Order: sequence, then structure tokens, then C-alpha cells
Amino acid sequence: MKTNFVKAIYLTLGLSSLTLAGCSDDWLKPEPLSFYEPSITLSTKEGLESALTTCHRQMRYYFMHDNGPALATDLMFSDVAVSAISNLSGCQNILFNVTPTSYNNWFGSNMIDWFWEIGTQGVSFANVVITRIPELDLDQSTKEQMLSSAYFQRAWRYYHLIFQFGDIPFLSKEVSTPKLDFRSTKMEVIIEQMIKDLEFAVAHIAEHADYGKENRGACRMLLIKFYIAAGRFDEAIEQANALINTSGYQLMENTFGKWENPHPEDHPITRNVVWDLHRPVNKADVANKETIMLMVNRYDNSESRLYTNFLYNMTPFWSQTDKNWGIITPSKANSGLTRQSATSSMLNQYPDFMDLRAIYGRGEAFSRPTYFAEKGMWNDKSDLRHSRESGNWFVMEDLRYNDPKLLETEDAEYYLQPIRKYADDGTLLCKDTIRCWFDFPYYKLWVEDIEKEVANGYIGTDYVGGPGDWYVYRLAEAYLLRAEAYYWKKEYAKAAEDVNKIRKRANCSKMFTATDLMNIEGLDVIMDERARELMFEELRHVELVRVSYTKANQEGGYNSPKDIADENSNSYWWHRVTNYNNYYNKGVKTLNGDEYKIGKYNIFWPIPQTAIDANLYGRVNQNYGYNGYEMNVEPISSLEEQEQANQ
Repeated sequence: MKTNFVKAIYLTLGLSSLTLAGCSDDWLKPEPLSFYEPSITLSTKEGLESALTTCHRQMRYYFMHDNGPALATDLMFSDVAVSAISNLSGCQNILFNVTPTSYNNWFGSNMIDWFWEIGTQGVSFANVVITRIPELDLDQSTKEQMLSSAYFQRAWRYYHLIFQFGDIPFLSKEVSTPKLDFRSTKMEVIIEQMIKDLEFAVAHIAEHADYGKENRGACRMLLIKFYIAAGRFDEAIEQANALINTSGYQLMENTFGKWENPHPEDHPITRNVVWDLHRPVNKADVANKETIMLMVNRYDNSESRLYTNFLYNMTPFWSQTDKNWGIITPSKANSGLTRQSATSSMLNQYPDFMDLRAIYGRGEAFSRPTYFAEKGMWNDKSDLRHSRESGNWFVMEDLRYNDPKLLETEDAEYYLQPIRKYADDGTLLCKDTIRCWFDFPYYKLWVEDIEKEVANGYIGTDYVGGPGDWYVYRLAEAYLLRAEAYYWKKEYAKAAEDVNKIRKRANCSKMFTATDLMNIEGLDVIMDERARELMFEELRHVELVRVSYTKANQEGGYNSPKDIADENSNSYWWHRVTNYNNYYNKGVKTLNGDEYKIGKYNIFWPIPQTAIDANLYGRVNQNYGYNGYEMNVEPISSLEEQEQANQ
């Protein structure tokens, strides 16, 4: 397999920077160096396990990417978040700035082409395993286990790719010779094949596996999502029943595991099950029966760990000291905030100094929650997931004017007092409230950053959130998926019961009835609960597109992605963005005058133009609303036609 041949193949998929024969070590740790010799190691069990290891590692990049907030890109195409880089132009107007050639040019906030690349890479690595398994001299059980793992990894990528990009090329096997004649395949065809693959995986993969590896529960969870998309609700419920009732999983309803109260004096935590459930150290704890699959990401694995960066990407830029943008004191004379560290010399001079950077992170706010996600969706004061009293939820007033320099000014009285949004005369004390002033789920985003503290002698300013295990799937989502399947079947009482199960665990007092779920608002009840329970765990845009696809099919209005993307459509995604996102198309502007805008066709992302241009002898279709759509051809519309195309 010559390098230039492989480059041609990967260019076709928009992977011009990475090839199977020339990936950088950063993408492939840990793995034997001989992985780069396909004729030697890709025909061995160890070689194929390296390909799967790469798939596992790359899953984390969807949430913890080093070079930009990948998760933030997904969230800002939804009802729960928008870009918060409000002092720079380009991030806000999706309608104008998202194009087939925009290529990550929004100061790190747009990673659409990155999602294309990382998704198609994962498909390619999984296909290496799928194609070469028959060549191995292994017992049948081992082959079935490895094949099931590869099927899961491929299906996980395609789940995201189709609900991000619509109709795309489907690769059923390893591409080992130059191929420049790909065609797009209908989403429903890919869904049909993924169901077949996952049904095999559920039947053959181990019930449980090492944390960080796929198991039967993970395969069931992904299969449920594809079943719902295909309108096969009874089968989705059957798989959810197996997960909930017979697989050994259970919701954690009491405190458990290691108790962490990281800053008891400045931000005390009252121990509760929601806090314990989301401590990274507890996600793989043997007592945690809710975990189905994790992304393992720890300090003690120096070769493959990633910093979560949540405290950097997703929290307010409170440390902006420019008085024209940031937070100032009630006298309007000083910023009053510093991200200096609590060094020995600082504490000797100011024993009560409050190190806000260490407690709340060094936020840059690549994205921020909408009003709905920050306040509107929280309809129960006793909900532990939105509880400031327990310490789970951060509000801006938890910050205090902590700059000791205030003691030498007329603002000395404000030192270590809670910050304020308005002065006594009503003057706004934070000019850039989009980027610098919002609340967030502390229990989800706070991850200890030990190594950077020690390495910098406690004088660093980049407390961004250290490595920590992260959920891929946990049982709570199975209840919410089953509720959705019941909703589509009009079994509203059962749907409400599953939603209420999650709410009871969160200590909510408000519960829902069958009547609450009997119309479009009923679907909103379920999706609201997903937003509360799975904030920063799910790719929200992907899930909303899946629901939009399902709804259109159930109403008989779906033949192609255009049917939920053109100007005459009213997709469920559009309903959520219009009714629950208080930024887009509401006239909201940044201090620079940039307006937040989004269009119906932005439900699907543009196929990167590089992927289309490199496909010299076929046609990778562009999505409706983007340049090049007029050149589309009929996509592959059946598995039989797909098999012929892959010959």
C-alpha cells in the first residue's frame, strides 16, 4: 500500500492532512510503531487492536479536543448554546459564515470540517478491522468480539456523521486502492446497515468489558437510537428494557464513591448523588452501576490523556480586565478581579485571598448557554442539577472581587464581596454580558487540574480543567430514549413515567402526566429533560436532528434531507432553535454589532468542499442551501445498490 495511493483515498473523504500510512503519533497513541506497515501488522491481532485503540482515543476528541472546542461547535447549532466569542466578528452569523469553504476560520469556534475528518477517519480505522478480520488465524469467538467492536465504532461515527451532514458516502470495507468515484448514500440506507451491524454486535460482544471499551450495553444504547430513527419503536423499547431490567445497570440514587469537596471554604459542596455521579474518579468506580461506557482519560496515563478544557471553553470570561468589556466594581472605577494564583507570598501578604482561577477555572467562553439552558428549562427549585445551595450550580455572584489592589483604592469596601451586575443607580457593571456573565453546571465542568498547578509552582493562569473520565453512555439516557419511543407510540403514561424516574433521582418535586406529553409540547418535555440530564454529555445538535428526521418520517414528510431543511420546512430542530434559543434571529447583537442569525437549512452542515473536489469521478452531494447543491445527483438508495458501488 503506497503512501500516495492512500493519500488519494483519504483526500476523497476530506482527509488531506492525515493518511493511514502517515498519521502523526499524536493521533495514534498507544500503538506499536509497526502499525504503519499494513502488510505486517494489520494482518495480526495486535495490529487490528491498534486500529481499535485509535478509535477509542479519537472518541474523546469529540469532547476534549486539544486545539479547539469541538463540543462547542455542536452545541451552538442547537437550543442550548451559542458562540460567546462576542468581541470578535464571524462567530455569530451562521447563516452567512457557515459555508463549504469556511474551514475552521472562526477563532476556533467552527470545527465543522474537523467533525467530517475525525468521523471519516474513525470509519476508516474500523473498516480496516472489519475487512481484515477474516484473514486472521483466530478462534471464531475472538473474531466475533473484534468484529462487534469494529461495528460499534463504525456505527458510532456514522450516527454522528449522518445527523450532522445528511446523505454522505458509505464505506462498508477498507479502501486499499485509489478510489475517486464515491457517491452519496441516503441516510436511511446507512441507518439500515448500522442496525444490521449493531444487531450482530449485541448478539456477540461481551456483556461487560474494560472501561473505555465498547460492550453489549453500549451496542444496545446505540442500536436504540438507530431503531428510533428508523421508526422501529417496539424494538427500541425491547433493547431499552434489556438495559434497564436485565443487564445489571441501575440508576445511582444515593451518594457513593469518593467524596470530593475541592474548595470547602470558598465553594462548599453539600454531598449529593448528582455531585458524586459526575466526579471523574467515581465514573469507573465499581459502586457506580449507572455507567455503561466511559472514555477513560486519566493523569496516570501520560501517553494518551487529554485535558478536558471545559473550564476554559465553556465557562465565563470573568477575568477580562478591560473595563470596556469586563466586570467592574459598583463605583465603576476598577475591575476588581484578578486571576493571580494563591502563591505562598500572596497568602502571606493577604491570608484571605480568594484564588478564583483555581476554584472556577480560567474561562474563555468559546460558547455560552442560552437563557433556556441557563435558567428557562429549570422548572423545579428542588432540582439538584440546578442547585446553587448544594454547590452543584455556579452563578456569577459566587465570584468575589478578589484583587488585593482594591484595598489601596476607594473600592476597598468591595474586596471579597460578591460581584454585582448592576450599580446602585442601575448602571450595568459588565458590558459584555454575552461572554463574561453567565451561570453553568459546576458539577459537570469542574475537573481538577493538578498537574498544571504543580508544574507551574501554583503561579500558572491556565487552570482549564485536567484529565478526567467522561461518560459515553449511562443508564439515565436509556430511560429518556425509552420515553421517546413510548411517545412515538402514543403511550404517553409510560413516557411520563420514564421521564419522572430521572426527575425523582434529581430530587425534583414537579412530575409529568400522560396529558403533558400528548402533543408537540410532550416531545418538548422529553427533550427538555435530555437537556437537563445530559448537558455537556450529548452532542445536542446531533440528537435534535435525529428527532427531526424521526418526526418527519412519522408524519410522512421525509424523502431527502431537503425536506427538513428548505424554506418551506418546519423541522423539530427549527422549532427548538426558534422557540428556545433566545439569540438566533431575535435581533441580538454583540458589542461589535454582529447579529446572531441562523437559517432552516443550517440543520445540516455543509459537506467540506475539499471532499467534493477531490472526488474526481463521482459525486459527493452538497446539502440544500449551500453552494454546489444544484450539481447533486441521485444518491444511492438501497443496500443492494450500495454493495454494487463498493465493488
